[in-house]
Amino acid sequence: MTTVLKLSNVTKYYGSRQVLNVEELEIGAGQIYSILGPNGAGKTTMMRIMALLTRNNIGQIEVLGEKVTWDKSQLLRLRRQMSMVTQTSYMFAGPVHYNVSYGLRVRNKSVVEVNKLVKESLELVGMSDFIDYPARNLSGGEKQKVAIARVLALKPRVLFLDEPTSSIDPTSARDIERYIKFINSELGTTVILVTHNLFQARRLADHTIFMWDGEIIETGSSEDLFENAIDKRTRAFLSGEVVF
Repeated sequence: MTTVLKLSNVTKYYGSRQVLNVEELEIGAGQIYSILGPNGAGKTTMMRIMALLTRNNIGQIEVLGEKVTWDKSQLLRLRRQMSMVTQTSYMFAGPVHYNVSYGLRVRNKSVVEVNKLVKESLELVGMSDFIDYPARNLSGGEKQKVAIARVLALKPRVLFLDEPTSSIDPTSARDIERYIKFINSELGTTVILVTHNLFQARRLADHTIFMWDGEIIETGSSEDLFENAIDKRTRAFLSGEVVF
């Protein structure tokens, strides 16, 4: 399996406080990974480092086969091959079309191609009727669908999802999960999902990474981890004994 992301001895400090210490992590192409752990475990920090949005203090990162030097031109090129959807995805002022087309326009796509990709993406998430609707007036679930459409239009190699369904209604959450599976299976996109929803992680992920106090304490196939967790902290978390 091709490795798309690799962390080696990666450490992150905020001031004098160490918040992340990852000895080794490899993310394989075309798979869905969930990252689990209690609050403060370092999940979002690790995701942001992999997405090249936060710089580590120590260690080596490889993204899409390149050792990261944090050179501005390299960062721009690599970041444009990845996308992120957060818990409350930002919407620009203006219609849905403007929001979905933004990433395409900064990549200098033609007007014809932009319109085609925006239309196709909105159709896939059932939001075609909202193409001219003010994006900031949408409901939470509708905004997340537009955020997914924005990702679909870009066809990223790696997609990061940080609690993408935690603030939306159950019906929209199920829809978002379906789109995540589509992006992975039909586009071959590698998906990395931070979630507190254990059922969601089990439904979606091929592999699960469990974190505690800034470290990865257990990782493996989701089926094995959920059924045969070795570390007592993982078992306590999966059984609901640990409060988020």
